[in-house]
Amino acid sequence: MSEAPYGYHFVNGKLETHPFESKVIMLTNGLSQMGLESRDIQYLLKEFGVPKRGEDYSYDIDMNLHKIYVAGAKTLVERIQENIENEIIYLPFDKEKTQPIVTAIDLSEIFNRYRNLDETL
Repeated sequence: MSEAPYGYHFVNGKLETHPFESKVIMLTNGLSQMGLESRDIQYLLKEFGVPKRGEDYSYDIDMNLHKIYVAGAKTLVERIQENIENEIIYLPFDKEKTQPIVTAIDLSEIFNRYRNLDETL
């Protein structure tokens, strides 16, 4: 093996977890579990200046995690706004669809109210 897979590196000939790259993997997995698509994740990483492999790893990813996740949540809400209009949204475990949690219009109003605030969602 000439090059370690992303998230790992060789130390004294042994494959070990890379401290920075493993954090990027956890971040991308977390954003994916939120429901973001790969194009959205790539955009966020670029937007927040997260370095690619081989670039300067002095970037403080820990200091930016909160901002990246909030931006990811806002992106997800924007995707919902784009894809759903006047449709009722249910919790995933509500198989019978008996307990609507919010309509897309309500969600849109909530998001727009807080869009320009520097608060967490």
